[in-house]
Amino acid sequence: MADALGVPGLIMGGAIALFAVALVVGMVVRAVRAPRGQRMRGAFGPLAGAGEVYQELHTGQRGLQDSIIESIQEQEHGGQTTNDRKHTR
Repeated sequence: MADALGVPGLIMGGAIALFAVALVVGMVVRAVRAPRGQRMRGAFGPLAGAGEVYQELHTGQRGLQDSIIESIQEQEHGGQTTNDRKHTR
């Protein structure tokens, strides 16, 4: 199988495996360092944030966090939008 892929294929496969190992190690370290009761959030928070940014860039819409912040601001100010980062099309 290695002969069919050649050396570039092995290097690319090794780079992907190394990246995956780095992600797993980083998640484990963040989970261990996080306070009790927030370990899952601590471990998977960066992945969720990256997914949200990807979705914002891919769809052109605001992410969940921006929507929640805007909703809270509207409730506090009686329905007036105070978020200047509003996307218009």
